[in-house]
Amino acid sequence: MIITINDNEIKILLNAARKKDIRDYTMIFLALSAGLRCSEVIGLFKEDIAPWGEVSPILTVPCRIGKGHKKREIPINQETRDILTRFIYHKNKIGESTVSDSYLFVSHYTHKQLSPRDFQRIVKELSTTSINRSISPHTLRHTFATRLLRHTNLRVIQELLGHSNIQTTQIYTHVNTNDIQKAIDDSKIGSLVT
Repeated sequence: MIITINDNEIKILLNAARKKDIRDYTMIFLALSAGLRCSEVIGLFKEDIAPWGEVSPILTVPCRIGKGHKKREIPINQETRDILTRFIYHKNKIGESTVSDSYLFVSHYTHKQLSPRDFQRIVKELSTTSINRSISPHTLRHTFATRLLRHTNLRVIQELLGHSNIQTTQIYTHVNTNDIQKAIDDSKIGSLVT
């Protein structure tokens, strides 16, 4: 069974992250809105999101960080682009490197690339204190895919997640009690009676 967080928990987690740190907020928001793996979030260079100086509507996950050394392109919405733009502006303002081949997310102390453990710790600490659940960066990816399934088909999700095999993506077709109840409530058979 996969673990996800609901819309209310997303809101609480993002609000807590925004109050704590713009870097952490941006990483979590990006993972939730693009379905990135932990290694992909921490491995991004500025050029992957802003190849011509401004944030692109297409996020490129380069083969150097993509699982199986595969490149993929993920459309990102305006809200995500705005958050990334603000983050890059913030990095410039505090004097962090924003040259195209510098890591987007770095340690506040060493100014080097964050490790997977760093991102896992950030997500775990924020989730434990805000939503009283310990989650991982992969939970954010699962949440992205599960939410997307409400609006599109499995094949699109497969492409966005970078899965080679559709069976890997099928784990997101799990049925939960809320989905069952909503389906029953939405059927409204009684409304067909005249």
